[in-house]
Amino acid sequence: MAKNYNPGTINLDVATKSILSSGGGISEKTKADGTMHVSVYSTTENRHLSYDKDKNDNISNVYTDKDNRAYMDYKGGK
Repeated sequence: MAKNYNPGTINLDVATKSILSSGGGISEKTKADGTMHVSVYSTTENRHLSYDKDKNDNISNVYTDKDNRAYMDYKGGK
């Protein structure tokens, strides 16, 4: 778990746009249980965002980092 756990909220659209604006991409992989794992990454900065989305669009397991330091590790929510 992250050294500084922050069970807050995150605006995924804003975070995704911010990371992609500096160059990067999105990877989407479907897990065996049907959940989609989404990773957003920067190719020019050491930034990353990942989360899981189920078929009902519930978001869980959100994780963000910059320079290998966790910003948020949010379990659960929508």
